[in-house]
Amino acid sequence: MILVVNILMLIVVLAPVVIVIWMSFTPTAGFVLPVTDFSLRWYREALSYPGFVDAFRLSFELATLAALITVALSFLAAYGLVRYRPAAGGALKAFFTAPLLVSAVVFGIAMLQFVNRMGLYNQLAGLVLAHIVLVVPFAIRSFEVTLRAVPEELEWAAMILGRSRLGMLLRVTLPLSARGLITAFLFCFLLSFSEVTTTIFMTGPSLQTLPVRIYNYMSDRIDPTVAAVSALVVMVSLVLVAVLNLLGGLRRLTSE
Repeated sequence: MILVVNILMLIVVLAPVVIVIWMSFTPTAGFVLPVTDFSLRWYREALSYPGFVDAFRLSFELATLAALITVALSFLAAYGLVRYRPAAGGALKAFFTAPLLVSAVVFGIAMLQFVNRMGLYNQLAGLVLAHIVLVVPFAIRSFEVTLRAVPEELEWAAMILGRSRLGMLLRVTLPLSARGLITAFLFCFLLSFSEVTTTIFMTGPSLQTLPVRIYNYMSDRIDPTVAAVSALVVMVSLVLVAVLNLLGGLRRLTSE
C-alpha cells in the first residue's frame, strides 16, 4: 500500500514537469498535446530573447554571491556551535533556522521594508542579503553534520604540533570538510537561483531574476517560450541535484 501511495505521489509531482518539457518541443505557437512533430524553435526563441538572457546572468551572479557568502559565514557559525558547544547553542540554532518558520510572503514584505530603510531596494546587494538569510538554515545544517564527521583529535594534534587555530582550520578542517563545502555551495546556489516569492517583492523592472522574469512574461503573454525556459531551468536543477546526490549532500541534509 505504501509503495502504491509513493508511486502516485511521484506521478503527481513529476507529471507537470514532464508535460512542460514535452510541450517545449512543439513547433506550433500554442500549447498543444500530444506533440507529434518535435522542434527546437522555442529554445532558439528563449536563448535569443534578451530579457531571459539578462535575467539568467543576474540569477547566476546572485546565486553565486549568495552561496559563497553563506558558505563562508555558515561554516564559521557551525564550527562555533559544534566545537565550542555554547550554553546558548539551542537558541542560536533556533535563530539561524528561524527563516524556515516564516511564510515566504511575510518574509518578503519584511525584507522589503528593511532594504527600503537601508536604501537597497531594487539593488543587487539587497537581493544578496535576502537570499543569504533564506539559505543559511540549510548551510548550517549541512556543516553541522560535516563537522561532526571530522575528528576533533586531528585539530588538537595540529595545534599541538605548532599550528595556530587559523592555520589548523585552513590546513586540516577545511580540506577534510571539502565535500561538505561543495555540497552546501551547490544546495545554496540551487535554492537562491530558483527563489521567486521573496525576490518578487524586492525587484523593479530593471532588476529581475530569471524566475521573476518568467512570472512577468507569463503575465503579458503565454507561448511555448516559457516552457522552453522552464525546461532549461529544470535540466540545470537536475544536474545540480545529481551532483549533490553523488556527494552525499541529500543524505547529509536529512540525517541526524
